[in-house]
Amino acid sequence: MKKKAPSRFTPVAATVLLGAGAIVLVTAIVSSPAPAFQASLQGLRLWWQIVFPALLPFLVLSEMLIAYGWIHALGTWLEPLMNRLFKLPGIGGWVLAMGMTTGFPGGAQAARQLYEQGDLNAREADKLAALAHFCNPMLILIVIATGLMHDPAAGYILLVVHWITGLSAFLLLGRSRKHSDVETARNTSVKKSRDTKSPSLVYHSLESAKRAHAKDGRSFGRLLGDSVTNAVQSLMMVGGYIIIFAVVIQIASRVMPGRIPAYWLSGLLEVHLGAKDAAAATFASDRMQWSVISALLGFSGISAILQSMSALGKAGIRRLHFTLVRLLHGVLAFAATWVIWPLIRYLPRDVSLVFSSREELQTDLSSLFSLWKTIPQLLQWQVILVATMLACSLMLMLLQIRRKHSR
Repeated sequence: MKKKAPSRFTPVAATVLLGAGAIVLVTAIVSSPAPAFQASLQGLRLWWQIVFPALLPFLVLSEMLIAYGWIHALGTWLEPLMNRLFKLPGIGGWVLAMGMTTGFPGGAQAARQLYEQGDLNAREADKLAALAHFCNPMLILIVIATGLMHDPAAGYILLVVHWITGLSAFLLLGRSRKHSDVETARNTSVKKSRDTKSPSLVYHSLESAKRAHAKDGRSFGRLLGDSVTNAVQSLMMVGGYIIIFAVVIQIASRVMPGRIPAYWLSGLLEVHLGAKDAAAATFASDRMQWSVISALLGFSGISAILQSMSALGKAGIRRLHFTLVRLLHGVLAFAATWVIWPLIRYLPRDVSLVFSSREELQTDLSSLFSLWKTIPQLLQWQVILVATMLACSLMLMLLQIRRKHSR
């Protein structure tokens, strides 16, 4: 039986549609350059004042820690937790912490670095990118909760809901019970290494770090230069996405005035602008407004989704699956915020911010340079998250040892 030749309609249609969209976009910009210029400045401001300071130090730090083998040593300790809960290797614990504390596409960038070093296969990098896709805590606690909504207490609820529903969405759609051949071989080798006469888990973690550092082989000066170069190059790509989508939102809002709320259009395309429009919109109740903002943050916008997909371009990513996880995250975030919103009245009204004091914070989005001062606090959050995961992993290891002895 002869196989049918693959259809060329889909690639050709996609090329035609993308080319036509580019022509329409250029025509709209040329016809009204002033609004497009203002929109691009707005996107540039968001990138420079929020995204750039939040991601640059951590992208540099992540590559250096991976090169020196510290992440591999940490992965040895996190293996029980990550493998049992998420069906992923322990080294993915660092990727998850990166995504939860730095925001997208920090998790995808960390997964790409581990993939390029051969520590993850394409399927694992894909799953980790879907798991570690979160908004930056600074956006939720400072920009939205305090700067736009003037309610820091509600920001904590929004952040916790954002994290929990993101993990839940991955567990419902992103976790696969079937192990690939690479995963099976890795688990078998890890089990054999632990069954040998090697003294302890500490020994295995140090050996893992030593092998990873020897495999990388770069000197400190070259590593620092490569890390900064790669981080800036990635952030330039992210900034381009944000600016382009800011212009697209401005053009689309002129074409479709009044048909749909502004925050749905902007939130569908770019989450920073969508959250800003949702905060300025009029809702029937605060409960509905915060639930909508939570849903927009959970979905994260097409711009953020494309940023993560671009970061894993070499590894390949299941675009439909990744998008479905984001849609489910948005739905779960809306439902969870709506259900637990009555608890907000039990929180104190004078909650102080995690990252900076309210006196130092400028509520105007055009003067948020105080966000540069929040980097040490973000590092503390990463340490807390990693320490929590380590504690959970150690508890699982102790339970496994206890079961073996009981048998």
